[in-house]
Amino acid sequence: MSKPTHYEKPLQGRHSIVAKKILLALSTPLVVAATPFSTTACWTKSALDNLDALEDFLFPPDEEIDENKIRQSLYNLKKRKYIKYIYSKDKTEIRFELTKKGKEIAQGYQIDDLRIPKKQKWDGKWRFIVFDIPEKQKYRRDVLRGRLETLGFFRIQQSVYLFPYPCEKELDLLCEYFEIRRYVLIFTGDINRDFGVKRHFEKLGFSLRIK
Repeated sequence: MSKPTHYEKPLQGRHSIVAKKILLALSTPLVVAATPFSTTACWTKSALDNLDALEDFLFPPDEEIDENKIRQSLYNLKKRKYIKYIYSKDKTEIRFELTKKGKEIAQGYQIDDLRIPKKQKWDGKWRFIVFDIPEKQKYRRDVLRGRLETLGFFRIQQSVYLFPYPCEKELDLLCEYFEIRRYVLIFTGDINRDFGVKRHFEKLGFSLRIK
């Protein structure tokens, strides 16, 4: 399955932030009582009594989100086939989960939001990222390079990068999204006379004092 050549956003305008949070939150499927929800944008009055459960799952307690935005975003996401509702056999519960397309959109958001904290305890080891992605997948190779450089990785060669902190989870996310895992290798090692490399990271605000 080919990935998009850009990060598609499911909604634009005033509901886009709510839609993004819903998609990211539903990376873990949510099961709630069936009463509050409908497959249309119209809700019964009893819906408001149970809406708190959904809000608590999707948004921090101190973040007030208009209920109309939540229900409209859910409706639009379902209409665009980014999420789906699955009712239990007795119709008492409803399961919200991402579709295949919705998962790709959510992963795209995660890629866009990907960050590695610069202030960490450093163990004195370097993480080497080496990849050999075929020319026919040039787009994915170029995007990987771009994301690594955006995150602050130091380029040793065209397909060899360096980083001071653990970054396996972040790299796994990139590899999974672009389906390039088999072409990418990460390992830990030492560098003699790494002053120049340290200076690169320190200029970017990284703390490389071994604690």
